[in-house]
This record gives sequence, C-alpha cells and structure tokens, in this order.
Amino acid sequence: MKFKLLAGALLALGALPAAAAQYSVLWWDSTPDYGGQAPDALRQKIPDYLTAFDGGSLFQATYVSSLTGGSLATHLASNSYDVIVLDATNSAQIFNAADLQAVKDFYAAGKNNLLYDGNLYIRSINFSPETIFPGTNNSSGNLTVNQVYALASRGGGIFLGTDHAGFQYDVNYISNGLLAGAVFSGITSPSTDGEFTGTELLNAKAGVAPADILAHWASVPSQAIAPTGTFTDFLGNDVTLYSQVNVADYVGGPRLSYISTSFAPSGGPVDIEDPDVPGQPGGVVPEPATWAMMIAGFGLVGGAMRRRRTAIA
Repeated sequence: MKFKLLAGALLALGALPAAAAQYSVLWWDSTPDYGGQAPDALRQKIPDYLTAFDGGSLFQATYVSSLTGGSLATHLASNSYDVIVLDATNSAQIFNAADLQAVKDFYAAGKNNLLYDGNLYIRSINFSPETIFPGTNNSSGNLTVNQVYALASRGGGIFLGTDHAGFQYDVNYISNGLLAGAVFSGITSPSTDGEFTGTELLNAKAGVAPADILAHWASVPSQAIAPTGTFTDFLGNDVTLYSQVNVADYVGGPRLSYISTSFAPSGGPVDIEDPDVPGQPGGVVPEPATWAMMIAGFGLVGGAMRRRRTAIA
C-alpha cells in the first residue's frame, strides 16, 4: 500500500513515467509475391516484428494480405486503428474508390499524419543478404519501429510504401487522393553522398545506424523518390512534406528524398555513412540520490533505491 501511494505521488510530480500506450497498427499488404520474391510470409515478418518489439508493450499490429479491390474498405468498416500502413508495391491498381474513401475517412477523423517511404518493398524480400528482415543489426526492423511510432505518437497516421517507377500505381492512387500531386516517382541508385536530415527515424524508440540502412538500400539500387513540398489535401488544407533522408545517385549529384513525412525533421543531420546510432533511444531515470531526495520530501524514506535505466530495444 505504501509503495502504491509513493508511486502515485511521484507519478503526479512527473517523477515516474506514465504507462506507454499500445498502438494499434493495420499492415495492409497489396503487394504481389512477384514469383516468390515477396511472399506473404516475408511481408508479415515486418508487422510481427512491431508486435513483438519491447515485449509487445508498444504495438499491436494486424497483418492482412489482399489483392482484391474493396477489401480494405470492408475491413476498415468494422475495425479501428491508430496507424494504417499501405504496403503497396505493384504495377497495376488494386485499390478502388471505396478503398480510397475509407482511407479518406480515416484521415478526416484526425489521423492524418503521413509517412511516405520509397524503399519499403525491399525491407523483406528474397533478393540479397541485406534484404533478409530484420536486417543488419536489426536496422530494417528498428527503422520500421521508429517510423510507425513517429506516426502513432502524434495521434494517428498513414504509412505509404512503394518501389521504383512502374510499381507505384496502387499507392499513388491513394496518396494522390489524399494530397493531390504528392506521389512517388522515378528510380534511384544510392551513393555515399547523403544524410538523414533528422534523428527521429534513427532513435525514437530503437537504435539504427545510418550505414546499415545505406548498405541495405545499396543492395537493391531501385528505390522510388518520395514527394516533398507543400500540397493541398482533399479537405482543402495545406500540408508540407519534409524529407527525412536525402541521398544522391552519385557523389556530387542532386540529392533525392527516399522518405518524407508531414512533420519536420528534428535532431539535426546525420551522415548516411555514419556507423553509429545517433544518441540513444529511451532515457535515464533519476539517480539514487535524486530518488532519495524525492522520497524524503514525502517522509517516506524506507530503504536504498537502486539505479535503474530504461531498457533500450
């Protein structure tokens, strides 16, 4: 009882962190298997990683694979999520008007953060050692954790992912319906000339070394260019998409965005070749002396408190 009173008092003062919310995520896979290169079993590894992350305390991800137009709308009619991920890399449009309207309804309800990722397809495919999920040092898995968390912690979101020119039809149908003109384009072949423009996608919840991501992208040099700039959504609001990473096709060439978001980068730029995680995710709880002073302030000193640190996934 004394411990519960103490914990409640410290929580009221901000000394103890509140319990983290568990975010619900729909991972909707409309990507064909392309002759066994991207089978459902590999695509599902990504949302399964989200659900298992941090002992299951952060995400509850639901994986659905469908190549039938209208099935996304039917699913969303009876299910609610904090974040929708559209894993949609294909050479023909599968989503239909009902699917687009369902995503518009989600967006209009206030869950309107966007994340455009032009390299999502290669994250878990049968192609090279670097494309075996969750990647070198769990880099591909942890990048996904940070991306989805960045959206979920803002109150909602839509994560759109595709690949290079010729495989952008389905996802561009949805993205253009939300933000006119905000579509994927082109094809890239990453060089060592680039940077993450902020650190949030590298350390918001899990550590990611940029060099590991570069090696992953370079193993399949065919990512799409993510849209950047200011667009008008279907509600009439201006939305700015900021680049989270810029990489040139060759050293000295123009830098292209692989990932863009509706929230500005934070934390400063990090070189794309940096082998280290920028900072560390999580935080440090107060030192023993600080705990003691807090407890003494309540007249509840009852024993030594051991130093604890928040675990880093």
